[in-house]
Amino acid sequence: MNILVFGATGGSGRAVVARALDAGHEVTAFVRDPSRMEAAPRLTVVAGDATCADDVARALPGHDAIVISLGDRPKPFDWLPGRRRAASSRVCEIGTRNILAAMPSDAPPRIVVVSAFGVGDTRETAPWYHRLYLRLFMEDLMADKERQETLLKKADPDFLIVQPVALTDAGASGRWTASTEGAIGRQQVSRGDLAAFIVDELTERQHRRETVAFSG
Repeated sequence: MNILVFGATGGSGRAVVARALDAGHEVTAFVRDPSRMEAAPRLTVVAGDATCADDVARALPGHDAIVISLGDRPKPFDWLPGRRRAASSRVCEIGTRNILAAMPSDAPPRIVVVSAFGVGDTRETAPWYHRLYLRLFMEDLMADKERQETLLKKADPDFLIVQPVALTDAGASGRWTASTEGAIGRQQVSRGDLAAFIVDELTERQHRRETVAFSG
């Protein structure tokens, strides 16, 4: 399978690239700065900006599946009054819109999006303290992911939205909770387990046009 990963130099993107390569897939890493992505067999690195429609359109052809792991995480102190507006981003929304616009209508690739628990379908089911944290410290990023999810749900291609809880760099355990009902287990889960679930889903397609809450 030929897999295109947007946001491949982020924590989750890197984990997906590594897992997909280990599973024997061909992978294209779409990144702003190619120097941040190490060379590897069966890995193609493409420089581009997801918010540039032309860059996305050039990268898309020839892929069977797309993983979207975009998002500008807030920098330290961006939560302070007067800093949020300057720190806000629409990379998830604009990037996803560009991807959907460039997809072929006859055989669109499978899309898996890394979103966040507490957004969209799990907004009301998340614990109050989780919602409070997102509102205080991650409001702009979560709003961007809300818009991203809305775009996907209105589009035609087969998609899966994965909403992980707090992600860690701990080693993959091979155990996780993936719930379409918004249920979660532990409050943390490793990026390795997230990547394993995503790569498996690209081929198995157990969840079609669904949102999955993902936890340890």
